[in-house]
Amino acid sequence: MPNRSLKKLEDKNLPQAIKGAGNASAFAYEEFLFGQIRNANTRRAYESAINRFLDWLKHVDLPLVQVSPRDVGDYLDGLELSVPSKKLHRAALNHFFDFQVQRHAVVLNPVSSVRNERHQVAEGKTPEITVKQAQKLFQNIETDLVGLRDRTILAVLAYSGTRIGAVSKLRRQDLKHEGDQWVLSFRVATITNLLTQGVPLEDVQNLANH
Repeated sequence: MPNRSLKKLEDKNLPQAIKGAGNASAFAYEEFLFGQIRNANTRRAYESAINRFLDWLKHVDLPLVQVSPRDVGDYLDGLELSVPSKKLHRAALNHFFDFQVQRHAVVLNPVSSVRNERHQVAEGKTPEITVKQAQKLFQNIETDLVGLRDRTILAVLAYSGTRIGAVSKLRRQDLKHEGDQWVLSFRVATITNLLTQGVPLEDVQNLANH
């Protein structure tokens, strides 16, 4: 008489690697994807990542119970995906194998010792706007109250090279009289210090009005 549990497992719509690992593996697979994860988008992303890995196991003829950290590393290295996408795949596999361990389908989690790749974003310098470009920009701004405000803000940015965040924090008390001129004084954060920078108001006005 055929084993009813095995027959039931074979009838399920499960990846072949899961069926080959037995009922405990199948239970853990379904428990994680359909019991633990309640968000449909997360489930869809994790299920896709896990099934892709399981298809790879079938392709290389590697049983689930024999997967090692090296196998996981080789698999992740072979994915032609961005680093953030690889991190998602690793996270999905790590949780998947955690459940496999909890249900005694595998002995150890082979993903837990596999590290993620570092994701580095190269930051370049924003090209400085030239005086000629700034003046061309100002010519297209209205001279009403709002336009004059915008001209002044853009002129301060163009003259000082500071970020809009620093300019937006300027207050009336930051307009100071130093010697024979009025100066806009605001603080600029560097890597190691907080510096005070002064911008001559007359120079800003000359830039904005030409």
